[in-house]
Amino acid sequence: MMWEEKKNKENVSVRRKRIFAAILLYFCLLLFVANDAWVYQTPIVKITAVHTKESRKEEDVRGGREPYYAQNIKGILLNGEKKGKTVRLNNEYSYSGVLDQKYAKGDKVLVTLEGDSLKGTIKSLKRDTHLAVLAGALIFLLLAVTKEKGMLTILTVVANFGIFFLGFTGFLKGREVLVVCRFMTVLFAVIPLVILNGFHKKTWAAVLSTLSVLALIMGIFDLTVRYTGGLDYSSMEYLGSMDDPGELFRAEIMLAGLGAIMDVTVTISSALGEITRKNPSVSVRALIRSGREIGYDIMGTMMNVLLFVFACSQIPTFLIRMNNDVDFFTILRLHIPYEICCFLIESIGIVLAIPVSILFASVFMKTGKVRKDRRNER
Repeated sequence: MMWEEKKNKENVSVRRKRIFAAILLYFCLLLFVANDAWVYQTPIVKITAVHTKESRKEEDVRGGREPYYAQNIKGILLNGEKKGKTVRLNNEYSYSGVLDQKYAKGDKVLVTLEGDSLKGTIKSLKRDTHLAVLAGALIFLLLAVTKEKGMLTILTVVANFGIFFLGFTGFLKGREVLVVCRFMTVLFAVIPLVILNGFHKKTWAAVLSTLSVLALIMGIFDLTVRYTGGLDYSSMEYLGSMDDPGELFRAEIMLAGLGAIMDVTVTISSALGEITRKNPSVSVRALIRSGREIGYDIMGTMMNVLLFVFACSQIPTFLIRMNNDVDFFTILRLHIPYEICCFLIESIGIVLAIPVSILFASVFMKTGKVRKDRRNER
């Protein structure tokens, strides 16, 4: 008993040391990012003084008068041959701030200098410190709350970034967008689940369920387009960069709801796997019934998550167009029919994911048990 208490105290001590080391590493990273101007080739200026005054007023789309403000800015160069010298910058921003930005003392900005002079224009804010704060906080919370699983989750995010990079690189090399997206979809479905769960029955049940549901919804979409006359892609963004916008939209459908569908299939597969582990004698019928109840509980939530994802991405579009007196229903009809179509198709995928994942999970979980029972009978 004393030995176990001593071991537990040692484990607690080791865990505290690791947490302290992680916090120290996090603050060291923030300190580095806050002083990494020497890494950049673009000139970086820290603003030391700002003088702002109203410069003019212009008529906006609603007939009002929108004020514009001019800023005379002084700052210190943080990198380059002229490091430490004072630079003068000019900036103009509008009251609405839709296409421009107000700068304040203490901001670090990327600038373009005019020749050899100490005058220039601002390109954008230096945002790497803010990103480092958020990314570090996320990683720290993942490791603190989920421990080893948090590290695996971080690895899956890195792997997904790698898959995106491979896919985009392949597309830029001239490969067809649908071929690239099919390849990416398989990798997205397999690699994160294998990293998180290993080579387990519930992993392969979730992978096969995900790929089967994607094949089903793409088939439904193709049949619907074929027998209803297809979609009008004339108002689709970046249309001129694609020879066949239909392929681009199919690729978007293929990837848009992958996360939500995977969430459903993984949840059901993991739950049924846990039920089978706790009660190996559970019947297939009982598994199906349990999976159905789980599916009912998560279906509405996942559809709402999908709705919020699509809706939030369109908030700027709605606000800007409605501010320009474009009717709400005109926006729905002309500007976002593709997002509505994506939401409906992916919602169908979420509903289909429930019976499909129940089927695969039940078969995978009980197949090994049946074979083991038959060997024991012999």
